[in-house]
Amino acid sequence: MKEDKVLIERIVSEINLETGNLLKLKEEYQGFIEKYVSIDRYLLRSKASILADFYSGVERVFEIIAEEINGGISKGEHWHKRLLRGMSIEIENVRPPVISSELYNNLLKFLGFRHVVRQAYGFQLDEEKLEELTSIFEETLDAFVVEIRTFCKFLRDSIF
Repeated sequence: MKEDKVLIERIVSEINLETGNLLKLKEEYQGFIEKYVSIDRYLLRSKASILADFYSGVERVFEIIAEEINGGISKGEHWHKRLLRGMSIEIENVRPPVISSELYNNLLKFLGFRHVVRQAYGFQLDEEKLEELTSIFEETLDAFVVEIRTFCKFLRDSIF
């Protein structure tokens, strides 16, 4: 029982660390938006980088959950999509869904965009796609934090 408590507290602490980093990223993004009202190609790359960083942080949280609670991360070419999808489903007798289907749908957009940012040249970025993500960034981040905190509460409640 004590080992389970330590495990859960370690998992929650790791998740809280990543969640804190995401909230710092949100502050950085808000400062960026306030400072740069009009964006040129170079600033577009910066904005894209912030949005890609967001999803990378989300994915780090999901990796912690997958490794420690779910029993591991899927292998193969599409492991990123499977990891995200797995967070939106219940694992019977293990855990509820980590995220809602609405949050899943929004995060799927960020996952796809992050892939583009990693694979394409900056001058190939789609400004319309970037603006679509910009319009849902803060609400998606806020929803993620709320849902992850709810999941952490579930973890603590299940062990105590």
